[in-house]
Formats: sequence, structure tokens, C-alpha cells
Amino acid sequence: MKEFARIDWRLPPQEEVLLEDLAMTILSRRGFSEAQSLDSLHPRYDSLGDPFGLQDMELAVSAILDFRDKNEKIIIYGDYDIDGLTASSLLADVCSQLHIKHEVYIPDRFEEGYGIHVRALEKLSEQGARTIVSVDCGSSALEAAQAAQRLGIRLIITDHHALIAQELEGAYAHINPLREANQYPEKYLSGVGVAFALARALQQASEYSIPAGQEKWLLDLVALGTICDVVPLTGENRVLASYGLQVLRKTRRAGLRALARVSGVMLEGISAEDLGFKLGPRLNAAGRLEHAQHALKMLLAVDYEQAFEHAEYLQKLNTQRQADTKWIHESAREQAQRYLDDPILVLSDTSWSHGIVGLVASRISEEYHRPAFLLQLEGNLAKGSGRSYAGISIIDIMRKQDAILDRYGGHAAAAGMTIASEKIDLFRERMIETVSQLGDDVWTKQETVDAWLQPEFVSLEGFAQLEKLEPTGRDHPGVRFVFDGEITGIRPVGADGSHYQLSVRVQEREQRMIAFGAAVKWPLLKMGDIIRGVVRLGRSEWRGVARIEVMLLDILDNPYA
Repeated sequence: MKEFARIDWRLPPQEEVLLEDLAMTILSRRGFSEAQSLDSLHPRYDSLGDPFGLQDMELAVSAILDFRDKNEKIIIYGDYDIDGLTASSLLADVCSQLHIKHEVYIPDRFEEGYGIHVRALEKLSEQGARTIVSVDCGSSALEAAQAAQRLGIRLIITDHHALIAQELEGAYAHINPLREANQYPEKYLSGVGVAFALARALQQASEYSIPAGQEKWLLDLVALGTICDVVPLTGENRVLASYGLQVLRKTRRAGLRALARVSGVMLEGISAEDLGFKLGPRLNAAGRLEHAQHALKMLLAVDYEQAFEHAEYLQKLNTQRQADTKWIHESAREQAQRYLDDPILVLSDTSWSHGIVGLVASRISEEYHRPAFLLQLEGNLAKGSGRSYAGISIIDIMRKQDAILDRYGGHAAAAGMTIASEKIDLFRERMIETVSQLGDDVWTKQETVDAWLQPEFVSLEGFAQLEKLEPTGRDHPGVRFVFDGEITGIRPVGADGSHYQLSVRVQEREQRMIAFGAAVKWPLLKMGDIIRGVVRLGRSEWRGVARIEVMLLDILDNPYA
């Protein structure tokens, strides 16, 4: 396989770190000043920006409250992924508290696809809709915005995705933190983060306001959407996620309590990882396989038993989603073998579901170290998703193919698209040409190791220091350690033997490690090998006894070769 990208691991100073200084040392090495480190360890809710610093916010709030005063209904137009679902639920909650008549509309992924659609606006107009507020979508809906104006609909867009233009002709208001005229400190909010800013603005502007401080009960939804949509967990997003996790631990929402139960998550100890790998996939499963309304009903449920029924159905859908993801991944890997000399993979098949191809595109991208598109062929059209790699912006390279794409939208890391089936080969050729012209710098995926592994770090006390850095995620990753050691034991584990259980001598101490996918990544690994490895630590519990696990992420060049 031709190599296009590489991982550049930046190693830390080889010096001892006191256990009690571990968190502050790591933040310092990540470029934080002492004041920034303290802000990161102790986020402040009062540091959130003024929501009216977002362009068009005052216009949007005035229109929504005007409809409230006239006792007319607004339509909340959401998206079918977790960011859109949490944003829709949040705004519905706010409308209920402010006595604003409302209804939530979620498009069908399979019948309509992503974004705001002219046909949907026409249908809603026939039903009497006069004000529509989008959440987590709309910044690329130029045709829909013009149609809304023609239909006499005030279309208020709240979104965070890449802009096609600073001004969206036809939209009554367009709230997006990426707009240049904003006077707001955070540019990279999630969709639900933007919806929360609208909620705070409505709270401030309404005489029938939500009591000060009570808006914090919305932050459980904000944390869920923010963490699962993989926006940077720095700045304001870190504040929202941190406070949101605190609210989640005592959430009042029957739906989230039920979802935690079927996911096997204890709410009182919930983490960002639980949201990303347990709650999030179950919520997203509804829109990927059937309709996101299943998830929305659970989030909006007031009765716990009803919420639990919806949660159990999401659990069933997620099990099916896992099975579908597995076989589509295997099929995509087989097809990828024909294109290993291409710097970008464009794969397609009639049997794949475009509700799942985004997940698989992410795996293929990581596995083959290059951007990847997976498309489902449906007659004359193909729908699918692309995922970035290293420093390549997927949305930027798609813009260069604007003339041959029917629809597309997204951001630097991920995007969705629709294209005529007959143009797929042309799309592949042009994308290969575009990517081949990129500079060498974008093909280097830079990863940073935070510290050298010391025996005392692999302890409950050491892990407690790492927990101070939570929540971790994009631009604020979980802590990685590097070590030099000798493999003293190796045993294949897992149903297919694809993982290894290792014993490694590190600083004269035997350390057990688990290496997922090691049989594929390092098939020649054997006892006696001297390796330099990168690991992360995790905490697990077995029969009430807590222990620290060490997971091997990568093996670097042999330091003694």
C-alpha cells in the first residue's frame, strides 16, 4: 500500500514529574499559561459570551417573541444527528418554559437527506407555518432560504456548519458563530451550543423569563451534543461540556435517565467517553436506520416508563447498527484494495446504507491514512459521507467540485453529499487531482505525547490526577504517555485473536497492557522485542474493585536499532 500520510509523534522532555504536579505539567506542555491552566481545570460559567454578540440574534429573538405574543406557533426544524436532536429538544424545552407554541420537524434521512428542503418548507407552509427556526442546519440552504421568502416564511437559521456565503439571501436571520460580523468569543460552537446561546438571549429578552440560573438545567443536552459532535473541547465549549456533565449526573430528563440505563451507564459518574461511545451511538442509531423521531420522542418524554420504551427501541436499533457497520466495513475494505495508489478513497455500493457509511468512512480514513468517501448508490443518485485525514479539510476540497455535486455540506473533518451516480468516477478523478496538489504539510498528522510513563501514574491516585483534565476530546485529547520497554509476554485475545494481551517490563516493573487490533497493526511483534510505545490509561471496575488499565496505542521506531 502506497503511503501518503504519516504520524509525527512529538515526545515530551524525558524528565521525572511529581504525581501531584501531573495535571498542571501536562497543561503547561500543551501551551497553557498558569492562568489558562487554572481556567481549564476550573471552568467558569460566567465566562460565557454575550449571546447578542452573535449577528442577527436580536432580530431572531424579536421575531420569536413577537410570535409568542400573537399566540402563533413556530416550527423548530432540526437535523437527524445527535447535535440536531439535542438542539431541537433544547429549543422545544425553552419554548415550553416561555409559553411559545411550537412543533419540531426532523427530516427523514432516507427520503429527504440533510438540511432544509424546499419541499418540506412548502408542506409546512400549507400547514400554516409562518416562522421556522432551524437548528444545526441551514447555512448552505440558499435555495431553501429563497423559497422561504417566496412562501412568506420568516426563516431563522441557527447553525455552526461551514458558510457558503456571509449573507444568505432570503433568510430572515442567520445566526452562525463563523460569520465575520460576530462579536462573540467562541467561533466553534456545536449546533446545540448555538441553540443554547439563543435560549440565553430569549431568557434575557423576555419579561416572562426563565429564572436566572435555571437555564443551566439545559446543559445536559448541550454537553451531549457538544461532546458527540466532536467540536473542540476548549474555550467556551469546555465550559459548556464541564457544566453539562455536572447537570447530567442529576438530570431531570426521563429520556436521558432511561438512555443511561439501557446503555449501562451510571449517571452519577458519567464521563465524556460515556457520551461519545455509549449514549451518542444509541441516539444516532434512530436516524441511521429508521427515523430520528424515535430518539426525539425519548428526549422529550416526560413519563419515565414511556421514555424507557423508546430507549429500549434505540438499544435494539443500535445493535442492528453495529452489525451493519461491521459488514459494510468489511465490504469497503475489500473494495479499497483496488484503489490503494489513490491519495483519497472514493468507494460506492448499492447495498450500503447511507445512514451508516459516515461511520465506516471514518474507520476507513484512519485505517488507510487518507481522506475517504463512502457512497450508497440509489438508482441515478448516490448519497454518502466523507471524512478528513491529517490536516486536509474535507469541505474545502469538496468546494472545488461544486459544479458536479448536487448537494453537500459539513465542516473540515466531515461532510455529507449527494451526486449523480454517473459522475462518481469523475468525482474520484477530480478529487485525486485536487488532493495531489496539496502541500506535504497537510499529510502529516501531528500527535503529542504528554509525559513519560512512570510506575506511580498507573494507580488510582495517578488516574485521579488525569481526571482533573476531563472532559477531553478534540483539541484537548486524553493524556498519552510514552515508554521504553521489553515485551516479556504476549497472548492473542478476543473472539478472532486480533487483540494482544501484553506484559512489558518498564523501568524494572512488569506492566500489563491491552493492544487492540495488534494482530493487524503489528503482526511480527514477539517476546523479547524492545519497543517504544504510546499508551493511555483507563479505569474499570470488576465486582466492585477498581483498577487501572493500560492501552497500547502505537509503537514508534525501535529506539535501540
